[in-house]
Amino acid sequence: MLQTIIKSNKLLLAALIFVSAATFNSPKVDARNSQNLNVTSTAICTACSTEGIALEPEWKKFSPDEGKFSILMPGEEISDITPDKSQKPDGVESTKMYLSTNETNVFMVSYADFNNDVTQIPSSELLDFAVQGILEDGKKLLSQENITLGAYPGIEIKLWDEKEGIFMTGRVFIVNQRLYILFVGSDKNPQVSDVRKFFDSFELIQ
Repeated sequence: MLQTIIKSNKLLLAALIFVSAATFNSPKVDARNSQNLNVTSTAICTACSTEGIALEPEWKKFSPDEGKFSILMPGEEISDITPDKSQKPDGVESTKMYLSTNETNVFMVSYADFNNDVTQIPSSELLDFAVQGILEDGKKLLSQENITLGAYPGIEIKLWDEKEGIFMTGRVFIVNQRLYILFVGSDKNPQVSDVRKFFDSFELIQ
């Protein structure tokens, strides 16, 4: 059972990274507008619409049905890019992926629920396997840091995908039977303030 869970975890993470990377290289990525999304506009835009001054992106509080989380995301649209059910890895009961873009930056939040009981596996092992899955296909790990989300373990990584020419910063959390993944990617280093705003706004909802 452990090997099945490990394999599913790595396949899922690899799929998430692939979709994120593809977004930069093809405007034809099949990103559907999400239905039944709970999006609330927030008054975060501080720049005025005056000539010669660019508007800061409006950030929106996003809390999808059954996601059990809320997060701030920039941009006009938040798209559901969940892979077709036929592409769902073995051992994964369900998965959802959402994405928004701002200039050259892509912000992605996703989660997956496992069929098998992963609570008996040390969280450090699951997070290590997650990093291994993310680093497949020649991605270079720039930094790695253990973090937490309340009582739940997590990890933050920064990596460089030389093949796609993309910098990525990600956070992965293990919450009982659910795996949460947050990623910010760009063909150049995104604003640190935007990355932190995205990550720090992530909250679990009971």
